[in-house]
Amino acid sequence: MCDIIWCKKEINGKKCNTVNYLDPYCFWNWEGKVNCAECKTVYYIHMIQGFMYRGPEEVDEKPDTSPLYADKPLEGYRNYLPGIKGRTRPYQCLPRDIYLGTADMVKFSARGRPVRGWRPQPPSAGIAGSFGFEWDIQKLTPDVWEEYQQKLAKGEVSDW
Repeated sequence: MCDIIWCKKEINGKKCNTVNYLDPYCFWNWEGKVNCAECKTVYYIHMIQGFMYRGPEEVDEKPDTSPLYADKPLEGYRNYLPGIKGRTRPYQCLPRDIYLGTADMVKFSARGRPVRGWRPQPPSAGIAGSFGFEWDIQKLTPDVWEEYQQKLAKGEVSDW
């Protein structure tokens, strides 16, 4: 479910006819000003629990935010995707910069037991590291086996 603002403003004798999509995550309980992605007309809206309480009313002020997506259904497939500066706002569900990069290599579980999913897997692991039920850690990766023995000696491995 998402609410829309269908802009019908006339510009140079032609209607704008842009559908601006207001995603419920950002506009659930919201009051403010939103711009049209095509003609940049600013509309005041007040939404309560995802329903339009007041608006859209055209105002001559600066917008607070932009729609996430907009299209022109009467003109084929013309649209404005998320992240176009001045027209739509960026998609907020993308990972933040602190989460981008390479995955951490995990050799041991939270209880200190060795796991089979670390990288890089030895060539003897076969396709996609598939050892099946035969997984001899001592033979396949002696360095992890030694580290596991040291954890056992220090008492860092638990059953529960």
